[in-house]
Amino acid sequence: MPAYATFTTTRTTTPDQAALNAAVRAATGDVTATLYAVPPGGSATWRGKKTNAWSAGDLAAAQTALDTTAALTPQLSAQRTVDSFPIETRALVLAIIDQLNVIRAALPVPLAAITPAQAIAAIRTKAGTLS
Repeated sequence: MPAYATFTTTRTTTPDQAALNAAVRAATGDVTATLYAVPPGGSATWRGKKTNAWSAGDLAAAQTALDTTAALTPQLSAQRTVDSFPIETRALVLAIIDQLNVIRAALPVPLAAITPAQAIAAIRTKAGTLS
């Protein structure tokens, strides 16, 4: 049966949810641990849920993670979106890269091919620079 705990914070920004839960899982040593805002969408009140009971150390570690995790910025949100592109979007991006590689290879002085990993990394990097 799950165990719950309530946390409050004075932070004025919404934390990056993925980073927050990763920090809570690492700090508590429980892969089921998660924090979520009550109500959803950002609040001073957060709820913690995990499989095992919350120890005093778990509570302190989760509170620290809640108070110190980096804020979710539009740039970070865009990078998270790139990381979770559906297969159709990845196929579109990589098909365009394939065509660019054909052109690059046909230049008078051919250029090296752009790899799929390089293409996705460039999109992710660009997303982190936009506002």
